[in-house]
Amino acid sequence: MTTVGRKNEDGMMDIGKHCTICRQLDFLPFVCPKCEKSYCNNHRMDFNKHQCVIDEQKAKLAALERAKVDVSKLPKSADVFPDLDKIRRDAEIKHKEERNKKIGQRLTDVKDSNNKPLTSIEVAMLRLKKLLGNSAKSKKSSSTKPSSGSSLLRGFVGGSSKPDSTTSRMVEMNKLKRSAKGDNRINASDRVYVWVIYTSDDDTTFEVKSGQFFSKKWPIGKMLDSSAEISKIKNVNNREVDESLRLAMFRKVRSGEKDAASEFVYIPTSGRVEKEIRDGDEVYILRGKR
Repeated sequence: MTTVGRKNEDGMMDIGKHCTICRQLDFLPFVCPKCEKSYCNNHRMDFNKHQCVIDEQKAKLAALERAKVDVSKLPKSADVFPDLDKIRRDAEIKHKEERNKKIGQRLTDVKDSNNKPLTSIEVAMLRLKKLLGNSAKSKKSSSTKPSSGSSLLRGFVGGSSKPDSTTSRMVEMNKLKRSAKGDNRINASDRVYVWVIYTSDDDTTFEVKSGQFFSKKWPIGKMLDSSAEISKIKNVNNREVDESLRLAMFRKVRSGEKDAASEFVYIPTSGRVEKEIRDGDEVYILRGKR
């Protein structure tokens, strides 16, 4: 295909074009009307066979149009891909329930000769109940005039006969927040407030109930270390010692909590505070020794 000469900026007739292949000037070149490539008379066969980029682009667009799919009838992504976060949460809850149920069942029949030897955690659970019993006996044997020690015990031995109301919980929480001790570097929004109950110096009764706060972002192990430091409890958990001397942490079952096989729930040090602990929880710290 030839082209007619055009006028250039000086008004003179602009005729001829350089060949795309040999770059020679040809006054009657063959020019593609789409990509505007020019070919001289010697390369007119190349003109007839050249692959026009415009045609290629149009072919690609046409292929994309044909490949388009009506997505309105496709299933939603939520139906195709499972909620992995929910699956993980459900698995953690199930594992925790099974673990506590297993410990509770073994503790109800510790004399069964078929049972394997109790783990240090199960021994600690037994000691927890025994120490609470000792604390209750100590309270009964004290004088009729309440002492500071028996006043502390009232909060966690025997409990109150009055129903747990929203108002009383709010009052108790305000009292807890006012008296709680902890790392002041923790942001107020990240704090979780709990009652921590730990043993006497001779490790025979529960003697002190202390309000403490921790970071929700912490692992339970760090919470236990921090609580031991605040409470001035000897902590050898980070050393290679007999497991019976290591501190263990339990939580009292919350009001209305389902699937609890025991009155107390063991809190593993590998857990996270935000998943294991809530404001107002009663946490017990003791050693796993017999």
